Amino acid sequence: MESVTVTINGKPVQVEWTAAAARALAAREAPLFVELELYFSCLVKKFVHFRDDARGYGTVAAHDKLHLFFRPVTSTACTWEVAEQLGRQPEMAIDSVALRRVAPRHVRIDYVSGKWVGSYDFLPA
Repeated sequence: MESVTVTINGKPVQVEWTAAAARALAAREAPLFVELELYFSCLVKKFVHFRDDARGYGTVAAHDKLHLFFRPVTSTACTWEVAEQLGRQPEMAIDSVALRRVAPRHVRIDYVSGKWVGSYDFLPA
């Protein structure tokens, strides 16, 4: 297990990745971008998205091939019909003074059966 501490929104964030993830990162030509999404909708949900680019968002580097960004969003609607059609509610970014002080405390990344998997929490491990 490899580990490093980065800073997001002025807060320390421990990022860990497994040996399998380290091998998969080493095999990549370009960095992997990890979006840590905090999604406020009908319920609050946490998602980890793995991307080939940062989609225009500022990132922090945990490794030369591993970059992260934290993105709070909210839904623009909350209906079953929209959720069934899109797979989730439509979203828009949230920017507030309070949310600029929020950051995950611990991020875990793995590479299992050819797929990236990840999780994060707000409490120390």
